[in-house]
Amino acid sequence: MSVFFNAYFIKTQEPESKLKERFWRVDIFPESKWAVCNFGDDYEDGMFEPGTYFTQEISEQFGEAIFIGVDTRNDQLDYEHSKAGIILRKLCWCTDGCQSTWGWVEGEKEAWEDAAIFSEENFARAREMVKYGEHLELLPEEEFLAKEKELRSIWDNRQYILGDTWPLGDASFNGAIEEYFGLKVPPRF
Repeated sequence: MSVFFNAYFIKTQEPESKLKERFWRVDIFPESKWAVCNFGDDYEDGMFEPGTYFTQEISEQFGEAIFIGVDTRNDQLDYEHSKAGIILRKLCWCTDGCQSTWGWVEGEKEAWEDAAIFSEENFARAREMVKYGEHLELLPEEEFLAKEKELRSIWDNRQYILGDTWPLGDASFNGAIEEYFGLKVPPRF
């Protein structure tokens, strides 16, 4: 089953009424410190396109904001986290119609990235991919070992390669973000 949604998650001292002045939908979950705003399947202008900020102005007004846009059908994820008008982290895993790559990386790495993107499980997935050549033939061992060494360097250095698939991205990393920050979402439609 594919997933497509986007939402703003706001951590604020402002009353719910202030959020409702700014957002058309506000969901409050007592077990979360974050209000969920504008959760839906409308396409947000600039989503999955490098160059668009979503949370900077909102965090100036409310304190802290996260934007998540996810489309597992096309393997795309747009993530942004701001506090007091400052971008803390921006990651965009987007597709050109053929392949998904890192389109935008900004700010400081967050702990959830180690648990998801730079995990050994994700490394093992990437390692399996580099075993094969352009025509899905098994690479000679020496060539494979060189590619594996290059991958290990990317993982060890926590390095993102813009315009490339390394480290291996995945639209479903939104789950790791939600878990790390304690974000709750309404049932997906």
